[in-house]
Amino acid sequence: MSSPEPPQIEPPDFTMTLDMNILQHLGLKMYTSLPAVISEYVANAWDAGATEVDINIPTEESMTDDYEITVTDNGVGMSYDEVEEKFLVVGRNRRQDEDADIVEIRGMERPVMGRKGIGKLAGFGVAGKVVTKTYKDGKFVEFELDYEEMKEEGDEENPADTSSYDPDIVDWGTGSPEWGGDELTHGTRVTLTELERERKPTLRYIKERIARRFSVIDEDFVVRVNGETVEATDRGLKRDCVYVEEYDDTIEDSEGNEYEVNGWIGVTDGPVSDEDQKGVAVMARGKLVQEPSFYGESTASGGQFGLAYIVGEIHADFVDRDDLDLISTDRSSLAWGKEPATQLRDWLQDELVSVADEGSKIRQEESVEEAKETESYDERIENLPDDKKEEIDEFIGKASEHRNFESGEKDEFIERVAEGAEKEVFTDFLVDMKEVDVANTDAVFDLFDRWEVLDALELMQVARGRLETISTFRKLIESGNQHGTQVHEFISENPWVLEPRWDYVDDEVNYREEVTDQYPAEHVHDNPDDRLKILCLGYGENLNIVEILKPDDEITRQNLESLEMYVDYLREYVREEDDIYRSVSGYVIAGSVSSDASRKAQRLQRDDIYGRSYERMQEIAESTFDQFLSVFKEKAEKTGDPRLLNRVETLEQEAAGD
Repeated sequence: MSSPEPPQIEPPDFTMTLDMNILQHLGLKMYTSLPAVISEYVANAWDAGATEVDINIPTEESMTDDYEITVTDNGVGMSYDEVEEKFLVVGRNRRQDEDADIVEIRGMERPVMGRKGIGKLAGFGVAGKVVTKTYKDGKFVEFELDYEEMKEEGDEENPADTSSYDPDIVDWGTGSPEWGGDELTHGTRVTLTELERERKPTLRYIKERIARRFSVIDEDFVVRVNGETVEATDRGLKRDCVYVEEYDDTIEDSEGNEYEVNGWIGVTDGPVSDEDQKGVAVMARGKLVQEPSFYGESTASGGQFGLAYIVGEIHADFVDRDDLDLISTDRSSLAWGKEPATQLRDWLQDELVSVADEGSKIRQEESVEEAKETESYDERIENLPDDKKEEIDEFIGKASEHRNFESGEKDEFIERVAEGAEKEVFTDFLVDMKEVDVANTDAVFDLFDRWEVLDALELMQVARGRLETISTFRKLIESGNQHGTQVHEFISENPWVLEPRWDYVDDEVNYREEVTDQYPAEHVHDNPDDRLKILCLGYGENLNIVEILKPDDEITRQNLESLEMYVDYLREYVREEDDIYRSVSGYVIAGSVSSDASRKAQRLQRDDIYGRSYERMQEIAESTFDQFLSVFKEKAEKTGDPRLLNRVETLEQEAAGD
């Protein structure tokens, strides 16, 4: 670093006033995700009129004490007075101070992103020290905020009491930034050190997350990560869609006030992976304000399976208006219980259903085309009369939306459909369904009696699939080689092994990070390695936290008490921050429940908190299969169809031999 300037330049003297509540809740506990932290400094660069932002995140170095992350911009920078009177003022509302939502800076008009004056503390969510170096009007200053020193100055016993903290002045003087070339005279660099991370971030992950958090990235606002320019295409979502609905719409609150909404919602070719954060995000002023979500919706025609294909980005600048106060403090979710956020949620739910239904139609059409490539369709359905074939295609599309067909091969499902069609059961049902008088009970019952054959065939497919799943689950647990990722993926794909009613769940990454950051394994487990994984799974309006322990571990009273803490924390968090989830349940999974914890486990069930052994999960899965098989057997016996009775016997034999 350069030496201090001659005596004629007085060293700056900075003082910061804060309380421990703000430091802890608006620093450490708000910004626990690295992309969220970096995004706050990118937003600051935007507000400073920057046209270029360079983020440097070493991806080759190990996570040593020397590891650091920098965010550098060519914005207007800050004078000594501006650092003292603006930057170091926690809670400063720039829009109110300057009485403007849109400001002109460096010849550009820009909507102000910052609002609550707390983004400067974001770095403490992942780092112990935040060093800021800023240049303006030929002068520069470099100062350091140290979290441990700030805590020492504060009163942890009375965290609401204010205290003063003097940042360490590392360097000051005259000159120009060492970055950006000879012509650059202004700019700011933020350096995060003493990072609280175990794994290095990947370049692709950071680029994707930054791209998804900002819609203003273009030739006038260039953001680079390790020298690679972040492009709008790095969001990697819209380009993967097979169907996109564009919006330029308005919504109306209960008093008739109108608010503009625009953006897009699309359907991807395949189910969106957990990492991609399926769902629709909300942006305001070019920045993410609501993480992707389904907003409690689960009623699309394809059920939540249909929602698994949905992504989108909706722009609603009105949610960032000061007079509405709809954005949560961490700027990652909205206060959905307030108007007009409530109307926005209703609008989102309606559009999610509409787009998911369109996606379902597309998948049905694709399913039919794939079915037509099978040998079974070609031999048994292709030559049927056009009207019958059209009805069969309609049924195949609806019944096979998530089924795969092998081109040129025989397919059991198509074979059964063909057999039903030959007996007129299938086509008669479709024709009669349109004509039957639903008020005529006898006619309706007669119609469904004739439909039992094909209904039983579809049920048989579900039963067989679950039988195979049970076998896979048993092998996974008995292998002794499973780890958190394997169990995580298995439960996410087959949530019914944990709760039979769950046909599909949302993998809530943000909630998972919130809990793991609040309750690290080393703080709640004698052996941190006992925790394989923590999951947060959304089902409808219920959020479920699942802690997965090793299969050879017992669930102890301590494990149950820890689970109670997680659930209590999330219930309070959801109550204050989220209007999507209305309840929180908890599960801890291990090899068995210890004898001293069994009574407590039984009591906690009344509070929707459960201790589950892997053996119990297997019993639930097998019981679910038995229920499917029982219904299938009942339908087979009711119809008297020998083929169905034969399939019942085969399935029973397969289950007994598994």
